[in-house]
Amino acid sequence: MPSESHIDLEIALKKIHELAAESNSDLGVLYWNQVGRLLQRAARMQADIDALSKELERCQAMLRKKH
Repeated sequence: MPSESHIDLEIALKKIHELAAESNSDLGVLYWNQVGRLLQRAARMQADIDALSKELERCQAMLRKKH
């Protein structure tokens, strides 16, 4: 089951990079960099979830055929 809420990560990360560059403090830069990393991790996790959902559907289909 593919992700229903796919976003263009490149655009989002570019905007986050801009926000970090516009920040007036080191803390602001660190904050936006962390937000970018979290967004990347979330995208990887969603890809893993999508792959696992497909595998689960495949396994369930195999079990239905056996019964």
